[in-house]
Amino acid sequence: MFDNMIKQLELQTLGKGKSNFKISQQEFEDFCKGFLFEQLKGNNKIGKYFCEKYNENNAVLSILNNKAATAHIKKFYVK
Repeated sequence: MFDNMIKQLELQTLGKGKSNFKISQQEFEDFCKGFLFEQLKGNNKIGKYFCEKYNENNAVLSILNNKAATAHIKKFYVK
């Protein structure tokens, strides 16, 4: 698990092999609205939900708390 996290951090912070996957601001807002319904269902991790919805393999994002995960998504995935 830690190996995957290290690889993910290298990809995002050092720019090694960057993914070009981005979503628009509107897509992000729609995603956040959809997440409200997921919370009602008991899915409380926005990072994990983001990874599942967009088929992203991001070990770091999936374990962050919601505030940190939201900031991470905005920084690395919203264009």
